[in-house]
Amino acid sequence: MDLTPVPPLDAGGRKAAKMRLALGSWTLHLAGPPSALPAVGAVLSGLRVDGEAPPAVTIALSSDLRSATGAIGTRTLWTLALPPSGWLGAVVGQAVATLANVLTRLLFIHAGAVAADGRGCVIVGESGAGKTSLVASLTRAGATSMADDLVLLDPEHGTILPVIIPLGVKAWTARAAGTLPAGREVACEGGTRYWLPDARAHTPARAAAFVFVGRGGLPGVRPLTRGQALLALAQHTSSLSRRHRLEEAFSGFARVLAAAQCLTIGGRRPAALAPSVLRYLRAGAAAR
Repeated sequence: MDLTPVPPLDAGGRKAAKMRLALGSWTLHLAGPPSALPAVGAVLSGLRVDGEAPPAVTIALSSDLRSATGAIGTRTLWTLALPPSGWLGAVVGQAVATLANVLTRLLFIHAGAVAADGRGCVIVGESGAGKTSLVASLTRAGATSMADDLVLLDPEHGTILPVIIPLGVKAWTARAAGTLPAGREVACEGGTRYWLPDARAHTPARAAAFVFVGRGGLPGVRPLTRGQALLALAQHTSSLSRRHRLEEAFSGFARVLAAAQCLTIGGRRPAALAPSVLRYLRAGAAAR
């Protein structure tokens, strides 16, 4: 991860820099103010793509950090207005969304994931439902972190690929999770701490469980049929959201779910159910 000066971004002569991130088989080029790029690089540098080679993407941040642009070669993909506070989360989120859009073989889900005893668990839920706090609690309880925000699945092998993006810990996430798992803060901006757990997965794990986090309802862990799980998955951002991949994504997810345990959890604090989820995972491993 190199930070290299480049010519000014604008006629005002403001300094700029560029950075190249080799993220497995995906290359991400960053350009922007030297004060901003290290934080972006620190959050994204653990992301790794294997199993296909998406086209390289360039993300350029304006010198005043008020906008960002994404491009493949000379083709502009998007332009994004950045908030004064929380710009780092917006850039990271857009980088992740861009990767999801350029995938052609791997499946993606806006979700978190952990692994225990070689079995991977995908944690799906709406923003604010408690995915990150549950991932943090599971990791603290002995699981290894595989992903937060973006989960990549290899439908051919039925595996979850490790996508190590730090946990985005906001104040309410920290309260819900309690003590964070052992690790370190790699960046902090806009009220969000980017926390990299020490216990991280570095190899794929079998997609053995899918846990759907609901808002409220009766606390506890309950089974879902695979059909119910596929319908629930369609309500969240995933490869099923991409019209050009719908048929392929449907068959791929159905194949992965056919070999997985499907659960739903409710209650006001999903993180409190981490021990129950971990027992499900480990019980399945013992039964193999």
